[in-house]
Amino acid sequence: VHFLQIWIVPDRTLFAAGATVGDVARTACSTAGVKPLAQQLLAEVNCLRPDTLTSIATIPGVSLGAGALPQLNVGAARGLRAANRGEAITISSSTRATAQQYVLYYWYQHGRCTSVVSLAAKPGRSNHESGVAIDVPSYSAWKSRLTAQGFRWLGASDVVHFDYQGAGAVDIRSLAVKAFQRLWNRNHPSDRIAEDGVWGDATASRMDRAPAGGFAIGPSCSGDATPTPPPTPTPTPAIV
Repeated sequence: VHFLQIWIVPDRTLFAAGATVGDVARTACSTAGVKPLAQQLLAEVNCLRPDTLTSIATIPGVSLGAGALPQLNVGAARGLRAANRGEAITISSSTRATAQQYVLYYWYQHGRCTSVVSLAAKPGRSNHESGVAIDVPSYSAWKSRLTAQGFRWLGASDVVHFDYQGAGAVDIRSLAVKAFQRLWNRNHPSDRIAEDGVWGDATASRMDRAPAGGFAIGPSCSGDATPTPPPTPTPTPAIV
């Protein structure tokens, strides 16, 4: 009974209680609980490499799943816009921040939330962390139009998955890890970790303890950050 009580705790309650990424991994079956932190991480990526990611939320016809962030490689976003031409298309997963991948990988390692994920890559290795990947449930209807605009269909191993390989494609996986390392150090000057973009035990242990609702000192493109409110929370597998 106690297990069931934990299972039904909604992500917004976890956020309100000051949950860590580890709390979300161990008690929820949605990555939505770490979305505020994930948004900070992708903003930090754009500080590390400006104009690499852009919003796809304003592309007419694009509908995003609950756990999907509205960010994509600039070239991939341009290809998506050209492919859908304003027609309705649902994207269940797009660019995924390292915090979200940590949760998915935890579930995979511990056999949790098997209805959500059956395979997950270690953080820093997922195609979705690259910034060029999308999952399209109605893949058969969109395959020809997406591939004509620079997307590669993964095929039978993951039929919903497309990777953009056209002009402007940039793989940000190492930057995604480095973005977390920078934010952690900015908020924990006495518990610093290497900012090398490499996922290891030190980075993993800090991710587990990182605030799902976002760090008090957020992204900074100048290197001098001041405390800012975490982003408002809002009430998924290629190598997943």
